[in-house]
Amino acid sequence: MPRPGPGVCQICCGPARAGDPVCYACGVVGRRLASPLVPVFPVRLCPLPGPLYRVLLGYKESPVAEARHRFAAIVRTLFREFLLTRADDLVQAAGGPLDVALPVPSSRRPGPAPLARVDGIGPDTERVLPGVRWAPVLLGRSSGAEHCPRVAHLRPDAAAFCVDPARAGALAGARVLLLDDTYVSGARAQSAAAALHAAGARATVIVVLGRVLRPDRSDRQAAFLRRHAVRGSDRAG
Repeated sequence: MPRPGPGVCQICCGPARAGDPVCYACGVVGRRLASPLVPVFPVRLCPLPGPLYRVLLGYKESPVAEARHRFAAIVRTLFREFLLTRADDLVQAAGGPLDVALPVPSSRRPGPAPLARVDGIGPDTERVLPGVRWAPVLLGRSSGAEHCPRVAHLRPDAAAFCVDPARAGALAGARVLLLDDTYVSGARAQSAAAALHAAGARATVIVVLGRVLRPDRSDRQAAFLRRHAVRGSDRAG
């Protein structure tokens, strides 16, 4: 993955215009959220369509159970390998040792976050990052008409997610690791980070498996992919 620098967004590591510190999406999401965005660590670039995107969609939506299990095993491996190699970078970005890890909730699927259903992600995270507690139910979708979540592409909502009041004490001054599968505009993941901050988290960093690009629709994204793709960057496993 490219590191933040000229032509690379300092938030999400996606393509930015020359001379701009952040990409268009992060600029829009940051303004609409009215909250500082947190750093994002993509595991791989994820051109759409492509094999990695099929995995990241298939582990939660494939109608075939065998395929879902196979894709989920790839998802687990990708997260584990990244955490093993980049743990020090995550700690540095968070300003100290991480305390809590959890998946970004779905903004439209009921029940637990899709990543919370992947066997082994929680134990892997706790083994690789000593002192971290896996807490997949700490954050969920808000309920009630006054907090109807409307997170969508380029449309963050700081009220879309909320922390379970019975568990809020775990966030007081905590450094949090958020895990997600895909990152397009960042509206959902950054909304989740804003909810954690409002509940008392000291710092949050996001690790996302695929920084989605549309080289078929954007010349800039196509050029970015050619410039920064490494061998195997879009392999499914």
